[in-house]
Amino acid sequence: MKARIAQLESQLAAQQATIAKQETVSSTNSGGFADNVAVSGAVEILATHSEEDGGNSTNDVLLDTFELGIEAKINENVTLSSLVEYDSDAEKLDVTEAYAVIGAPDSNLSLTVGKAPVPFAVINSNSWTDPLTDDAFDIKEGMAMVSWGNDSVTLDAYTFNGAEDGDTLDTIGLGADFAVTEGLSFGAGYLSDVADLNGLPAGDTWRVNGLYEVGALALSAEYIDIDADNTSIDPTFLHLNAGYATNVFGADGQIFAGYSETDDGQNVTDLAEERIVLGVERSFGENASVVAEYVREESYSNEETDTLNLVLVTEF
Repeated sequence: MKARIAQLESQLAAQQATIAKQETVSSTNSGGFADNVAVSGAVEILATHSEEDGGNSTNDVLLDTFELGIEAKINENVTLSSLVEYDSDAEKLDVTEAYAVIGAPDSNLSLTVGKAPVPFAVINSNSWTDPLTDDAFDIKEGMAMVSWGNDSVTLDAYTFNGAEDGDTLDTIGLGADFAVTEGLSFGAGYLSDVADLNGLPAGDTWRVNGLYEVGALALSAEYIDIDADNTSIDPTFLHLNAGYATNVFGADGQIFAGYSETDDGQNVTDLAEERIVLGVERSFGENASVVAEYVREESYSNEETDTLNLVLVTEF
């Protein structure tokens, strides 16, 4: 752990020196560096304990998340965004996102190009542990997307190099979101193929989702169906989420619950059949919070795993 933190501190120091140099150089330009570039980040420290069927147990304290985001406004028509994340398995920093958004200030139309998150799964979740929909559809690839939107409707059409052959734009995606009234919205999405994406089978894929917010309560649901090629087994995904903002031990916080399940997903590598999350989050001063949650997961072999997580979540 100390070696990982030292590595991060060294890389951040070098980056800060570079930023300071850029700020000096660009201070003579219109707007200045500080006005045109925003830097943000997140660090999450996890203490966890898990127990499996048969009595096997594990526990650890680890750096779960390190993210550094940079957004640069090149001019009134072009904005660049990038995200650097720490890969704990490889013990290195990776650039996981780098893309440009192009559009006139007075236009509802925009173009996104570069390595970006594919906007298929909505994944409205109040819990710290992600639902099974995120396990399967957290996709970041080279993409080109045209978007149009106003206060009531958002439409996306995109293509990315996701399926089977990683060096070809061979997948088409469509998305639509509709704000029916204040606090109520619905959406739908389509992918022409998901072959080899996180181990998913070949086939086109559909999504429907809804979100309802009233006062301190937020409810959401999402359903995804893969029409798999050359097989009668069509994996499906369901996610239900509830969150309630409230005072927790004298500070702002929330209580949350999440349920996600898959059906006919036994052939997808490392995909669980069911995941239940219950927890509470409490503010720990500005830009920091503490999350405590219980997670129960069941595999397709009917093996259950119970996990307790305690997380320090920070943002800057």
